[in-house]
Amino acid sequence: MTEPGHSPHSPLDTFLGASPRRRRRHWFSILVLAAAAAAAVMLFQRFLVGSDLPWYTAPVEQGDIAPLLTLRGTLHGEGEVTVAAAQDGVIVAVPGPADGHVAAGQDLAAMDTAAFARTLTADVAQQKMAADAQARAQITARELRERLERYESVWRRSAGRVPSLNEMENARAAAARADLDVASAAARVDQAGAQVEADRAALAGAVARAPFAGYVVARHVSPGMAVRAGQPLFTLAAHAEKLSIAVPVSAAQADSLKPGIEVRVLVDGLPDAVYPARLLRMDAAGPGGDGRVAIFALQPPEDEDAGQPGPEDARSAPHPGMAATAQISLPVRSGVLLVPNAALAFSPSGSGASAQLRVFVVGEDGAPRRVAVSVGGTDGKHSQVLPADQAGALHPGVQVITGWRQAQHGPASGASARPAGQR
Repeated sequence: MTEPGHSPHSPLDTFLGASPRRRRRHWFSILVLAAAAAAAVMLFQRFLVGSDLPWYTAPVEQGDIAPLLTLRGTLHGEGEVTVAAAQDGVIVAVPGPADGHVAAGQDLAAMDTAAFARTLTADVAQQKMAADAQARAQITARELRERLERYESVWRRSAGRVPSLNEMENARAAAARADLDVASAAARVDQAGAQVEADRAALAGAVARAPFAGYVVARHVSPGMAVRAGQPLFTLAAHAEKLSIAVPVSAAQADSLKPGIEVRVLVDGLPDAVYPARLLRMDAAGPGGDGRVAIFALQPPEDEDAGQPGPEDARSAPHPGMAATAQISLPVRSGVLLVPNAALAFSPSGSGASAQLRVFVVGEDGAPRRVAVSVGGTDGKHSQVLPADQAGALHPGVQVITGWRQAQHGPASGASARPAGQR
């Protein structure tokens, strides 16, 4: 029996030094910890998944934006010229580089010369035949002229009795025809010579060479390509260090660009350098084009420690032919409606951006509802929007859809990742 006021202890409890009350507190602590862990898991899952809607949303905001006009273009060097094919042919070799410096007279592209060589050989033979025919005509003419001179001498001594009148007329006609044959032979020799010179020029023109020392902006051909006379082969710049960027702009954008306006130029492949540039001029678009072409002249990079690049920095310096982006800061617009750029790219069908600008908002039934908008400007992250219809459909706080939450909810073409800073 146990004494009054004491609880029974099992040998295991005695060994562990535990009492029933301690056991109850122990199990209670375990349950509390398990509940806390389950709550943490649920909160963590809630944080990751968010709401039950299958897409991410972000609120329409009203604020200020400094629009950034981003225009894509290509760098050009000063004094650019196009090296064109001299005649029709097939390109068999392109020793000229796709980009880089070339020397004056350096071979750029070569055509198949077999046909030109055969033509030249045949025309040289024709030239020789024409020369031989000319020589024979000259011999014949000389013989007939000498015979006519003898007839004339005898005619004078015989007082017109010998030779007969018919013989004299025949001799005179033969000599005249011989002179005409000599003239015709000489013309054929000249023609054959001109053809040979043309063949030699064509053979020489089968190899396109750099007209001056410069930089290759673009290479337009490759081996095996058939080209026509006048077709561009290479574009060269005489001065690769004097760069400009040409970007197409719409008529509305052209009106907002004033002469001398400064822009920032980011060159593809050179992410650490920013090159300031100034607007030089506005050129007309090409045939059939709409809008204008803005030409900006690049200045040295915005780096106080950057000096003239040495030979080791040649690969890290911009050069003609490189793709680049011109960023133009426009005046700040205040109190405008703003949406994330991802909202303009979202499509419930997953087909990507539409030809008509629009955003999708969450409707009262939870389904996406389309709202047509026009864009007033963007800073690269947010865009100013103006509803094109449905007055009042967009106002601060309205949730616009920015992307699919999970792959199984989105279209089969793929789900978008969660946009940063959005729910």
